[in-house]
Amino acid sequence: MVPKREVDPMDDEYWCEACEDPIDFDVTGRAKRHCSTCSVAYRQARRYGLTIWRMNAILRVQDDECAICGQYPGDAGMEGISYWQIDHDHSCCDRSGSCGRCVRGLLCRPCNLRGVAWYEGLPSERRDWPRMNVYLADPPAQRPEAAVSTWGDTTGIRARDGAFASWRSTRPL
Repeated sequence: MVPKREVDPMDDEYWCEACEDPIDFDVTGRAKRHCSTCSVAYRQARRYGLTIWRMNAILRVQDDECAICGQYPGDAGMEGISYWQIDHDHSCCDRSGSCGRCVRGLLCRPCNLRGVAWYEGLPSERRDWPRMNVYLADPPAQRPEAAVSTWGDTTGIRARDGAFASWRSTRPL
């Protein structure tokens, strides 16, 4: 059995670089320099060809809400793992994840799984949901203002916890 690692509270190595929570080294599958909670969002971003900074910028453009229904994500609250779903155009990439250029936005689970997928399967004459049509015609992630452009985009993991949104700096880089 490997002994538990002693944590020196003054050593930066023991604190998550995103949220500054202590890192539990006994948790497996954690991303380097991230706590287990931030690791989920970090890996999710990488899978879809994004960075945490880019996800933060997309959420800034979406006002930290689902781009379709305007709700906040989460089945059991905002704390814990990322409940945001990264929506991308499946016709662009034929692999699991995305190239990053076809990402359309960050959605709550119901809108991503039951909304977009169902709606795109409808014949064009039956596509009469105005909010969905606006979202598909002008995806938030593909707007110029969704580029990383503020200091607030470069700190924290906004996709992990909506509490980060209240103190985000909008000062330009």
